[in-house]
Amino acid sequence: MAVASVIVRTYDSAATVVATLESVRAQDVEAEVVVVDSGSTDATLELAAPFADHLVRLDREEFSYGRALNRGAAAATAPVHVALSSHCVLPRTDWLRIAAGHVLDGGAAAVVGLPQDGERRPLDAPFRADHAYVLSHQHWGFSNHASAWSAQVWRRHRFDEELTATEDKEWTWRALEGAGPLVVDPRLVVAGLHRRSAGVRPYYARMVKEISSIQHLRPLPPFGAREALVEWGRTRPRDPFLTGARPFGRTRLVEVLARWRAARVAPPPTGARGGGVSA
Repeated sequence: MAVASVIVRTYDSAATVVATLESVRAQDVEAEVVVVDSGSTDATLELAAPFADHLVRLDREEFSYGRALNRGAAAATAPVHVALSSHCVLPRTDWLRIAAGHVLDGGAAAVVGLPQDGERRPLDAPFRADHAYVLSHQHWGFSNHASAWSAQVWRRHRFDEELTATEDKEWTWRALEGAGPLVVDPRLVVAGLHRRSAGVRPYYARMVKEISSIQHLRPLPPFGAREALVEWGRTRPRDPFLTGARPFGRTRLVEVLARWRAARVAPPPTGARGGGVSA
């Protein structure tokens, strides 16, 4: 029996999907592979089909990150679900065993790989973040480019299908309550460089979308021209949406501009989102 069901979301992923799926099949424990395709027009389906135990099709017009994950999870049969972007590769053959182990031993409702905690302190061992900690560090934590969660918890709390982004973090705000912690394991870091590899404009647009979505759910600190200028040159940015990109460099500038823009295009925060899509 498969230890985990790996849900791989695809859309015109022909250039990367084989490497993604090969990394799953190379794991030292058995995995069930669920491919959820959102209307690919290239060779994605042809390339992915030999690796897939289940192939789920979603019309492009229906797509949201949360809906694709819910469709994949509904087709999954293992007690642990894993989300893996079709642009990512699992970096070690025991990744799935470690991630599933945190859930199967009852120690986690969800798992993600990060190199630091919510205070940006480096991690050298697994870190257990309870519901209160996650709520107090809302812009850090769970990310569905590579993550795992309990199938039982998902059945009670499905991903919000109406959000255009940040469905992963919003899910933890609801699902962790009374369900165990988020385990953050530095051994499970999976590079998400595809966010930048598509180019400057897509990276900027994605950042604006993600930050605006969070702003809609939870208030964000002010970010005006002064804050933008300071954060552009800061060696270690304080704003949670800015990465460790080089100060005064192009990538940092794109991030700063996206953060500034999102603060102006997002609707006023509506307070905590408590409902979402639940089973």
